[in-house]
Amino acid sequence: MSDSDSPEEENDERALFEARLKALEVDLRQKKEIILAQHTKLEAFFESSIDAVVQMDFDGHITGWNQQAEKIFGWSAEEILDRTIAETIIPERYRDAHNKGMKKYLRTGKSSVLNTLIEIHALHRDGYEFPVELSISVIDSKDLQEFNAYIRDISERKHAETVIWNQANFDSLTSLPNRNLFLQKLEHEMHACDRSNLSLALLYIDLDRFKDVNDTLGHDMGDLLLIEISSRLKKTLREIDTVSRLSGDEFTIILGQINDPLSVQPLCQQLLDDLAQPYQLDNEKVFLTASIGVTFYPQDSKDIEVLQRNGDQAMYAAKGNGRNGFHFFTPELQERALRKRTMIKDLREAMQQQQFEIYYQPIIDMKNNQLTKAEALLRWHHPESGMVSPSVFIPIAEETGLISDIGNWVFYSATEQASRWRDQFDIDFQVSINTSPLQWIDEAAAMNQWFSHLQQIGLSGQAMTVEITEGLLMDANDKITNRLLDFRDAEIQVSIDDFGTGYSSLSYLKQFDIDYLKIDQSFVRNLDNDKNDLALCEAIIVMAHKLGIKVIAEGVETETQNQLLKDFGCDFGQGYLFSRPVAASDFEALLGKPCKKQKPRAKKSTA
Repeated sequence: MSDSDSPEEENDERALFEARLKALEVDLRQKKEIILAQHTKLEAFFESSIDAVVQMDFDGHITGWNQQAEKIFGWSAEEILDRTIAETIIPERYRDAHNKGMKKYLRTGKSSVLNTLIEIHALHRDGYEFPVELSISVIDSKDLQEFNAYIRDISERKHAETVIWNQANFDSLTSLPNRNLFLQKLEHEMHACDRSNLSLALLYIDLDRFKDVNDTLGHDMGDLLLIEISSRLKKTLREIDTVSRLSGDEFTIILGQINDPLSVQPLCQQLLDDLAQPYQLDNEKVFLTASIGVTFYPQDSKDIEVLQRNGDQAMYAAKGNGRNGFHFFTPELQERALRKRTMIKDLREAMQQQQFEIYYQPIIDMKNNQLTKAEALLRWHHPESGMVSPSVFIPIAEETGLISDIGNWVFYSATEQASRWRDQFDIDFQVSINTSPLQWIDEAAAMNQWFSHLQQIGLSGQAMTVEITEGLLMDANDKITNRLLDFRDAEIQVSIDDFGTGYSSLSYLKQFDIDYLKIDQSFVRNLDNDKNDLALCEAIIVMAHKLGIKVIAEGVETETQNQLLKDFGCDFGQGYLFSRPVAASDFEALLGKPCKKQKPRAKKSTA
């Protein structure tokens, strides 16, 4: 204020200043009220949001936690504030990626997850994971640096999507894949075959006369039957295989990673056998069979529609052949499979119709030229094909499991024949029978019943020898070892057949109580002119005798072979020089007499 200002002017200026000051105070108070109201509104929004809102600083510590966050994660704000987000709500499998993402943002200011909507799993306080939808924003200024995460629990939505997906891809009755998912899996497996250079087999299965079940017992019973059928199909298959229900009583099976198309045949038969077992539906017992059509990718077609048509046509061909069977689409495979299937059918009938016969080939004591033993050799008189070679039907019998029944029949028949001959000719005669490794492995073979059979007919175990393979001893487990001990206790002797052609080893000869080694005829055949076979036969005989084991030479066909074996000290000889395998009635003429050596024949032994 200058000296010239009057008191009145001074008062006016003071009043103006006070008025302006008062106006500023009012304006500031109003702005504070507005800011407070906005903060209250934001806080209300923060707490009432349907999403979990989680705030954290650039060190990863949680600085904000609303009520919805407490609800979906199980942590209260008091418990979780100032703890890191990584140790609380991020599953362990994501933590490394989270830490790397944080470091990258702080270093570069860039992040692929900011301001985008992503689906991921979060971690509840109780330790379980659940699906969430997540969006993250960032505030990066001088006054504030924080991340804001908006998180929504989408468990119910995911469950609904799963239900819808299941309804679209799975059969509601059997829970098997339906046609839609079947086609997806078939296409996937076809691509896998292209990558691996393997094949897949597509099986079309149709139930025989299923309509009769629905008509006579009702659709409820039909549904129970379909459920049981689907269960049986799944139990028979590998985990990598897919069984689907296309419609009604039609099922498909995708068999992946197939090396040999013919390897599918045993599985088809197993499926037919399983489906043919009786079904107990409440108080009703139902019998049902099925027909199976088989086609292969890529052999039959590389087109998915053609492949389906092939399988369907093959299935109808199986029905046309009388049902309860399977049919290959490929002509060549079908022809081979048909021959094999016919052989299996004929083998089953051979047991029932007594088409088998045992021939006996003499085993000669080389010291005195006496007939003291014989090998029982199975022969099959097929009513149409004539004599069928064991090399043809024995592998099929092993594959189908018929070998156990056939082996039991051979044992019972041979023991009864041996008992008659021992009584009739008053000699300590011994019969040897061949056994399959499967008889020793298969629990159903019932070999232990052989011992009680010997007691029932009053025959000493010393009258019998069982021939086994070298491979059986190489793979012997406790079960096989115990069975060999049972045979020793029953005084039944054990012979190793075709010695020298397999895994010949001194270790198992020492470990097991072996009575005989049979030198394979492939070595005996060349004794006349092969120095290696000559040395090998002599070495086998010397080795066996050192171990207390006797030796039988197979395939003796010439006098030279016979004399060389005698010179080596071989105990027994067997072959065409002495006799071919003959029927029991013809064999009796040889018993009790010195065995006259026959002239050599050009035809080689197949025994």
